[in-house]
Amino acid sequence: MIRNKQSRLFRKLPLVAAIGMASLASMAVQQASAHGYIESPKSRAYMCRTNVNNDCGSVTYEPQSVEYTVTGRSDYNGIACTGPFTECGPADGKIASGGMSQFGELDIQTATRWGKSDIKPGLNTFTWHYSARHPIDYQEFYITKKDWNPNEPLTRDSFELVPLLHVNGGKQMAEVRTSHEVNIPADHTGYHVVLATWRVGDTDATFYQTIDVNIDGEEVAPSPWDNLGVVQPQALEIGDKVTTRLFGASGEMTDKKVSLTIASDEQAKADIWPHMLAEKVNAANLGFLMGELNTDGEVVPNFGKNSVFVKKGSDITGFQLEKELVNQPIELNITGMQPSYTLKEGAVDLHFNAIAKGSDFTIKATVFNAKHESVAHKQAAAGDNTPHFSLNLKDIEAGKFDLVVEAAPKKGATKQETVSFTVQAESDGSYDFVFPEGLKEYKAGTTVLQPKDGNTYECKIFPYSGFCSQWGANATGFEPGVGSNWQDAWIRK
Repeated sequence: MIRNKQSRLFRKLPLVAAIGMASLASMAVQQASAHGYIESPKSRAYMCRTNVNNDCGSVTYEPQSVEYTVTGRSDYNGIACTGPFTECGPADGKIASGGMSQFGELDIQTATRWGKSDIKPGLNTFTWHYSARHPIDYQEFYITKKDWNPNEPLTRDSFELVPLLHVNGGKQMAEVRTSHEVNIPADHTGYHVVLATWRVGDTDATFYQTIDVNIDGEEVAPSPWDNLGVVQPQALEIGDKVTTRLFGASGEMTDKKVSLTIASDEQAKADIWPHMLAEKVNAANLGFLMGELNTDGEVVPNFGKNSVFVKKGSDITGFQLEKELVNQPIELNITGMQPSYTLKEGAVDLHFNAIAKGSDFTIKATVFNAKHESVAHKQAAAGDNTPHFSLNLKDIEAGKFDLVVEAAPKKGATKQETVSFTVQAESDGSYDFVFPEGLKEYKAGTTVLQPKDGNTYECKIFPYSGFCSQWGANATGFEPGVGSNWQDAWIRK
């Protein structure tokens, strides 16, 4: 009966108001849609996640979320439509970010800004990795023109507008990964950008991924260089010291250390000291060089990111940059944790990110139950300052738990953060989810248990149902029973 009253109420709304509410609901659903990124060769966004690229902003933690929708985005030629890249989509200059302002760092475009994957002309395998499965309408791949300018923002004029590949997905549900053989033209060599688009089959979203590649074609001689790693720009302070460390089959080659101590505010700037260090390394003639390759294949010091190169066959096989910082503030943040989880067959899966700043860390995560027993543990690779953790809590009982994350630098005190959460007993069928679990699945009729008050709530019918999935740590207005506007979205059962 409540639903019938709501339906009659909606029919009485003025047309403009009804359309407005429907648009809001539609936007809410669209903005909570699918997710995916190009895993191989690594896309620009995914290289941010894996620390090959730096200073990327929030895409570092969600490379899968670069999507264009027709609502609230930059539109090509001012047209809001859902067609292919050549007709619709993000405005020129906003292509790499999908027109999403929060990912605007991706739109910076210079010849040396982004890490590159080496590929050959001909067939290359490009793999989409999906973090949320949705139907595939179609997927396309484009490549920049032979004469494109890598120091200008990406526009449609930067690309060949006939796709290298168009794959009709038939709106079939995506698996975890989808791989395609993409034919890279033989007349394209050197630095190019491949644009991969994924038109989702059940929303108006198209996902955008730019892949920076270095094409080793027959028109150029094979590269004589091996790339051992990257020195990333980072603002330093007077008195900070950076040192190169090189390694071979027998361990560290201590005679190849080159150090730079920051002596002025100018030298401390993020893009200045790497250039100075590269000049110092190259002048030392120690069998390795720092810089970026120019079109003649020469290693030249760069303002900003610098790679470390050795000649093929060199006995130098590894590189690290050691930093001794005068003031080394440590930050540690945990994202992705929910306040409550529900048991499923006696187990719970936790997925979260640890984000540490201030040094190179070894980060580990441990979960304790109410009896202070450790029930799960995982350690990330040393030096991974933004690891994603997946912990499976098996054979546990409902109750209170603590997640303890520790970030240990090579020198100094360990930083710790603790996140408390509860685990609810398995649903008896009286509700679908424990809020906010399954947030993206909320629709009209979905029932949730609100652990904060113990009540069950039902998501209202369209157009109100679009508000049910609108929730975040800083956007709690529609949280059932708690938010300031919860009654616009929910019915207390």
